Amino acid sequence: MSHPIETENLRKVYKLGKRKGDRIAVDSLNIAVPEGAVFGFLGPNGAGKTTTIKMLLDFVHPTSGSATIFGNPTSAASSRRLIGYLPEQPYFHKFLRPIEVVSMHASLAGVPRKEVRQHSISALERSGIAEYSDTPIGKLSKGLTQRVGIAQAIVGDPKLLIMDEPTSGLDPIGRRHARDLILQLRDEGRTIFLSSHLLSEVESTCDIIAVLKRGKLVAMGKPDDVQAKGKQVTIQVDTLTDETKASLKFAKVGIEEEAGAIRLCVAPEMLYWVIRMLEKSGAKILRLQTERESLEEAFLRLAA
Repeated sequence: MSHPIETENLRKVYKLGKRKGDRIAVDSLNIAVPEGAVFGFLGPNGAGKTTTIKMLLDFVHPTSGSATIFGNPTSAASSRRLIGYLPEQPYFHKFLRPIEVVSMHASLAGVPRKEVRQHSISALERSGIAEYSDTPIGKLSKGLTQRVGIAQAIVGDPKLLIMDEPTSGLDPIGRRHARDLILQLRDEGRTIFLSSHLLSEVESTCDIIAVLKRGKLVAMGKPDDVQAKGKQVTIQVDTLTDETKASLKFAKVGIEEEAGAIRLCVAPEMLYWVIRMLEKSGAKILRLQTERESLEEAFLRLAA
């Protein structure tokens, strides 16, 4: 069965001229997005996220490699009929009303003429902007305009949604509404390809994440799996001899001393060795717990 999105050694190189040379935006990217999942696409500015999205939408052509949408080449018109797209900064003519914008996109998406208005009103309602459907876009806030962008992305009932910073400009209530909508769309069987810098949103909505750094894929998997690679164990002890401290520091075990408490930060693979060292020195273990890094900490470790 074909994946909603699949890339094979996808690569994009921009030629900057003889003096500046070339810039590799995306470097041999291999991802497979499963159907019915929210796929988080993460990376710092300049990592290649937007360039990848542009190649998936056939806005720019890859230098080498390939990408498919439900098994079809990205250049095929049939693949684009299955996609709803929300750009990072959606722009609409300010004199138009949301109902007009969304109706136009419904027609472009192939919605039958008799059903365009019904589909458009439904999309505006789901995006939380129905009460502003007849207000000129020039009079809407950035957050409300963003909701118009969400409505136009979903109005054609796409199987695949590609969303670039969908909560940009939204207030906390709007972000919660957008997050709930994304989960609803997933539960309806749609696939969402989500690029965002709001890691708390990604952590609460995404089933799988991929992290890019300078165009290269550096991690991919369930959020828990990506975070698990950075797990550490903390051990609180009553005392440490100078000799034991020296041995632990040599083994790159973190030692924190504050208000009479001694706390050791130990990598999982070093745990057994550290416990044996403490037993030999006569130190009493007061507390031992496993701490998992947050998605933000994992992101900084992988992409910084």
